[in-house]
Amino acid sequence: MAPKHPHDAGPVTLANASAAEMSTVERLKHASEGLFYVQSTHESRHTMRSEIDALSAREAETISEHAKEIAKHFGIYKQRERNESGKKDGDFIFMVRVKNPAGGELTPAQWLALDEAAARFADGSLRLTARQGVQFHYVRGHNLHPLIRDINTSYSNNGCQLTTLGACGDVNRNTVASPIDDLDAELPLDSHELAHAVAREMTPRSSAYYQVFLADESGQQIAPLNSEEPIYGAQYLPRKFKVGFAHPHDNSVDLLTQDVGFIPRVSGREVTGYDLYSGGGLGATHNQPDTMPLLALFLGVVQRDQVLDTVLAIAAIQREHGERRNRRVARWKYTIRRIGVAAVKETLRQRFEIALEDAEPVPIPPVRDHLGWYPEAGAGDHLYAGIMIPNGRVHDEATVRYRSAIRRIVSEVEAIGVRVTPNQHLILAHVPAARREWIERTLAEHGVPFDGEVAQIRRLAMACPAKPTCGLAMTHAERVLPRYLAELEAAGLGDIDVIIRMAGCPNSCSRPPTAEIGIIGYGKNDYVLMVGGARNGSRLARVLYPRLGESELIEALKSLVRAIRDRNPRRLSAGDYLDQTPDAELKTR
Repeated sequence: MAPKHPHDAGPVTLANASAAEMSTVERLKHASEGLFYVQSTHESRHTMRSEIDALSAREAETISEHAKEIAKHFGIYKQRERNESGKKDGDFIFMVRVKNPAGGELTPAQWLALDEAAARFADGSLRLTARQGVQFHYVRGHNLHPLIRDINTSYSNNGCQLTTLGACGDVNRNTVASPIDDLDAELPLDSHELAHAVAREMTPRSSAYYQVFLADESGQQIAPLNSEEPIYGAQYLPRKFKVGFAHPHDNSVDLLTQDVGFIPRVSGREVTGYDLYSGGGLGATHNQPDTMPLLALFLGVVQRDQVLDTVLAIAAIQREHGERRNRRVARWKYTIRRIGVAAVKETLRQRFEIALEDAEPVPIPPVRDHLGWYPEAGAGDHLYAGIMIPNGRVHDEATVRYRSAIRRIVSEVEAIGVRVTPNQHLILAHVPAARREWIERTLAEHGVPFDGEVAQIRRLAMACPAKPTCGLAMTHAERVLPRYLAELEAAGLGDIDVIIRMAGCPNSCSRPPTAEIGIIGYGKNDYVLMVGGARNGSRLARVLYPRLGESELIEALKSLVRAIRDRNPRRLSAGDYLDQTPDAELKTR
């Protein structure tokens, strides 16, 4: 019998192990010297720039598997098209993600530049994400460098420079905030400013990204100009890290799914502090009972001037104590529970001098869809409008031309702002009331359904991209959810208010575990069906059917939505009804 490894009984962390004892990804990050090098063998390494240059010169179809792990930190996912069986046998492609903190308000020039880049370098579509970012899909290798250079150099800075740096990888991802934070006429706030501050401070400091993608021929370097990462250290975080800010009237960011989440406490219109939640995350691995979706824990109240310091402190604790051998249990949600909430709170107070106050948490508001017209805060007769973008895919179809409609509107309405919502929709901000009718007419001319034309069951439904591009997907999501919703509408159930979310794998990027009805891919034509999440994201759904084929899934969806309508005498919200009704009764058709 092999001798027991000294860390078999406990976590492998920076405090008790060397890089050699950690996962392959940890060793690659350590050897990269700030993401500059790719360690191809034990004794050989080359620059990340050399792999990108080979793509640009069409000397390579894709990057190496080791480079793939470094590239994630640059907002790049290596992919390969997959056939219906799931086999990766198609073209090598890339997904490129743009960080857009707080669903950041894009100027018309920025939106039009993104739109043009989609046509020049990708598949002609823009994909809005559940973390308020923007993704380019089907990027070919030779277009990777020019696309990223274009994003970083062609779009003017609007509070936080648009970039792909840190949009993926073991760093702070896109920092989210309610898209109506400062627009809400009843309670305009400025949490989006904190979200931008977190995004700026938590951006990697290494020069590698700029040397790989932004240096011209004369500016290429054979060694990193700066490999120091004062926040992340040589190995960055053990896993991705997510921060979000809810609004007292809107929890579309799903506050309790964040590694670190804040919601303002208000008295009248004055913010008196920020409730701090920590340790949320929805990813899991099928048949791995030590992995699970978990909701964030309430830690207390911090003041505005310590919000950023609190994020930095929790990131530091995770950097030092997070698991670095088994990536499945390396997220902060596992670390905080292993260390213990009391110990984390004491560390925040004593070591980091965070004035964390004990208090009862304020109520968490429901998820809102933001669709339709709303009066906008501030002087002047302005409105904002939410436009449904099914599954976040901004593109033109034969009869519905989302991309063309948005392009025309932002081209012709002066000073308009474009925001991305956590429901993968768009908000048009600062619309003069006089342009309301013209915008509605423009949407209609392009076949884009607006507000009352959108079936209730579609307003908060969303899916992740899944197959055929995502390498982790076990089945379809974005490609099939519209068909499932159409089946519900055909059954006369389109006007039922229920949140349905679908993901192609248990990473749950579209957040099914907090939905009222959640669907997670298990395999080809194989799904997990969950029910009972809360409308405000404060309760996880439970598994009702551990395995269903597609035809069974469609019938189960019809039965559940019909029960919400017909067997719900107290008229509970969909999530509350499903949570309170026994499984056997829900399975009765």
